[in-house]
Amino acid sequence: MQMQTSRLVVVPLLIVAACTVKKEAATTTDTAAAKAPPAAMAVDEGAVRRSIDSANTRFVDALTRGDTVGAFANYAADAVVMLPNESAWRGADAVRKGFAGFLSQASLKAGHFTTDDVMVLGDVVLETGHYELTLVPKKGKEIKDKGKYLTAWKRQSDGSWKIVRDISNSDLPAKM
Repeated sequence: MQMQTSRLVVVPLLIVAACTVKKEAATTTDTAAAKAPPAAMAVDEGAVRRSIDSANTRFVDALTRGDTVGAFANYAADAVVMLPNESAWRGADAVRKGFAGFLSQASLKAGHFTTDDVMVLGDVVLETGHYELTLVPKKGKEIKDKGKYLTAWKRQSDGSWKIVRDISNSDLPAKM
């Protein structure tokens, strides 16, 4: 009998406790949603895509001029760049050094990046696309490459978009 009486007291207490926790969780979530900045909820996908297309054009122009500073201008200070046959470039210094090393070995004769798709996820945008490049090494014959890329852009405090993650690879077979 003592056991059944205990259950009669404990079970209603558990139910009350469960209901109280759910109500508090709902209130916390509602408060967090109310405090979220409106900009994080609505982003004009067309405007973002135009911004990215413009940034990609400036990037190719900078590489064509041999301008390391201009090439780096699209990247955030904490960017990570992952190119084929290279260790990842992590952070501003490594990205600048990587582009300087690339431009010391070859020049870009022609290039084009085409955005295939953007996924807007609040203050982060994932861009997928493809590229075509014609490189002229300091020593050797002209190289034509085409491939694909995935780039993560993050909105900065000034409203601009900067690359935080960048990875690409060639569609062409490896030369042995």
